[in-house]
Amino acid sequence: MKLEIDPRSPTWRFVEQHATKRLTELRLKNDRMSMGPDETAHTRGQIAVLKELLALPETAAPAQPAGDQH
Repeated sequence: MKLEIDPRSPTWRFVEQHATKRLTELRLKNDRMSMGPDETAHTRGQIAVLKELLALPETAAPAQPAGDQH
């Protein structure tokens, strides 16, 4: 079963806005030189997860209109 996401839906737009804001915060945090190696790795992992989440509409099958079930 392929995942279906409608990137025009209000729900996805909310998720996208939240994830984009959080991604910006984490990138700024990662740019600070005061973090230790473990915290840097953790922050980079969070960044990777958010980037993967934001890419879902590009990798998921397009949503089909209601009634069009092939």
